[in-house]
Amino acid sequence: MNFKKLTLYSSVFAIQGLSNAVIPVLPELAGGGSGDSTVSNLLFSGYFMGAFLSLVPLGILADRIGNLKVIVFGVLLTAFSGVLIFSSDSLWILGISRFLEGVGCGAFFPAAFSMLAGWKDSQRSLGEFNFLLNAGLAAGVFFSGVLAVQGIKTAIGIFTLLAGLSCIFLLSGTKELLSSDRKKERFVLSNSENSVKNEPDTSLLSELKSHLKSARKIIFKSNFGKIWGISVILYGSTGLLTANYPDYSAGFLTKPELGLAISASYLAAMLSSLTAGRADINSENIVKAGVILAAAGIFLSVKIPILAFILIGAGGGAAVVGLITAVSRISSSGFAMGLFNTGIYAGLGLGPVFGSFFLKPFGYESVFFGSALVLLAIFFVKLE
Repeated sequence: MNFKKLTLYSSVFAIQGLSNAVIPVLPELAGGGSGDSTVSNLLFSGYFMGAFLSLVPLGILADRIGNLKVIVFGVLLTAFSGVLIFSSDSLWILGISRFLEGVGCGAFFPAAFSMLAGWKDSQRSLGEFNFLLNAGLAAGVFFSGVLAVQGIKTAIGIFTLLAGLSCIFLLSGTKELLSSDRKKERFVLSNSENSVKNEPDTSLLSELKSHLKSARKIIFKSNFGKIWGISVILYGSTGLLTANYPDYSAGFLTKPELGLAISASYLAAMLSSLTAGRADINSENIVKAGVILAAAGIFLSVKIPILAFILIGAGGGAAVVGLITAVSRISSSGFAMGLFNTGIYAGLGLGPVFGSFFLKPFGYESVFFGSALVLLAIFFVKLE
């Protein structure tokens, strides 16, 4: 494996592992047995709101100043946030750190995908990258649960260290990586109407406004708005369950069991996304099949946790393949894909917060079932 791949692959594994290492220990980070799930939901959602708000502007910035600079910024911010989470018990610092960690994610992914897309073996590299992305998510929750007996923040410390090592790899190989990044930039500059070379006076703010106008056209003059809404509901429903399950399952699951159950969802997502990608089925039916599996998992979560999370992961992994395929028929541009991803992060960020308003009056199980019913409503939406 060459140095460029090593740096990106190690970085995505560390970033995703750290983001999920907090999930099994959310109740403890939020104050232990306070009984208030709102703080847990805010700590869970802060990361995704940071990513949601930064994904598009930092993706545009990466096009202007180069992928590597934004990637380094993203990994550094992730490592810094990890240090703050590991070393502090202040809820304010934890909340701000989770938000900053999400901004680091929003910086890293658009630039990393852009760099990968410029390589000769881009398809293979993207597959390997996405495999490690899901592997990091699975490892984060699994090791956080298993190592909780050694200390609530043990896994957080380990993945923070990995993120720090990734920073060292990136900084030590800056010359080599800059060389490949400049080649990509020269290609973009010579072929893009909106490049810095062709429009030297264009500010980042005006470019962002231009992209927002394009987004409005895509959303209101195509099925993109439906696709975006489906991604919000899908990930909002599953995010609501994931954020609240540590509190809900405290009486019948140990931390290692909880980590195993949640990590199983990411392993299932890896397998189902591969299967859906090779299936000779139209995108709408893939999405519907994924929705049914995810909703069934939410229903079963009150009785059979591991099977429930396997179904949720399998459903989400299949559905996202169908959704991306549907988006590509409207526009295959990086901007359109980035805009689609904001729907995922919006769901993960807002779903748990919105659901927390209903937990006290109705209880966990009623809210879980309600979110599953909302999710099933997607079955009646026409995409094609």
